[in-house]
Amino acid sequence: MKMEQLHQTLSYLLSELHRIETNAGTLAMVEHEHFQRLTRFDHRELQEVAVEEQSAARQLGRIKHQCVAMSRKIEDVLGALGGENRVGNAPEGGDSRVADH
Repeated sequence: MKMEQLHQTLSYLLSELHRIETNAGTLAMVEHEHFQRLTRFDHRELQEVAVEEQSAARQLGRIKHQCVAMSRKIEDVLGALGGENRVGNAPEGGDSRVADH
């Protein structure tokens, strides 16, 4: 693989990681909101669903943070290959390294 191809491949992977990170963050927020809404009801089955929603939110949050870590590694490799990544350091809408709520 030539250097330019390697750079393009890493840039593509970085872009896709940013997309996954954004999606996981959004879904984690939705799951957390569902948990909060479901825990207001005094019904055992809804409480069980709420716990499942909370677990899903945590897993999605971990996926988001894994994407951030992998993105940083790819950015380091791209920098070592000769220059900053060409895709940009953050996905549309802001910095991808903003902490979860």
